[in-house]
Amino acid sequence: MPKYRNIEKSRSSSGFIASVSPLPYGRGRGWVSRGWAFVFTLIILIACQKADELYYRGALVSFTYTYTNTVPELNAALGSMGEFCTIRMDGQNFIFSNLKTTTTRPLTAADTRVHPALGLAGLIVGLPNIPDVGADVSRVTAFDLACPCYDDYDTPRNLQLQPGGFAYCSRCQRTYNLNSQGIVAEGQPGRSLYRYRITYNAFGNTVSITN
Repeated sequence: MPKYRNIEKSRSSSGFIASVSPLPYGRGRGWVSRGWAFVFTLIILIACQKADELYYRGALVSFTYTYTNTVPELNAALGSMGEFCTIRMDGQNFIFSNLKTTTTRPLTAADTRVHPALGLAGLIVGLPNIPDVGADVSRVTAFDLACPCYDDYDTPRNLQLQPGGFAYCSRCQRTYNLNSQGIVAEGQPGRSLYRYRITYNAFGNTVSITN
């Protein structure tokens, strides 16, 4: 009979010989599965964090408008690449403007009940002719009408739409590219325009913007 019957042995700190038991079948595989689950969860969390960083949370935005097809400026901005319009509110009316025309629509009783809010100074809405990084198609985008050079001690400085899908700030003299995620196109380097979440139902002619 062989002197040692179990070739899988290890020596303990006390000097005794102890057999090494193999892992039960499938146990190692379970650890691997849990490891991959952790990796996938981490990737999802990082992706969500980056998505959250895309949108500005420093101002209240709550805007929903139905029958967008009845407002020429808004309808063009939502359906035509490279077109943009501004949305402002004077307390009694929504004011929609592009480079050529302006349309005013009174707030309805339903609008008043939900207390619409348009960020720091209003909104810029449009359909960029350049998709976001990683996207295959362009989607409608919403920016704040206030330049990011604003801070808590200033009055928000409204941007001015310019031909070709740009917006200009007379205070910091930066020009922003609305077709390219609101990045600085001319002037001193700086952060991109403040951006908000937007959904558009073309069949229901309804747009909703939130933060």
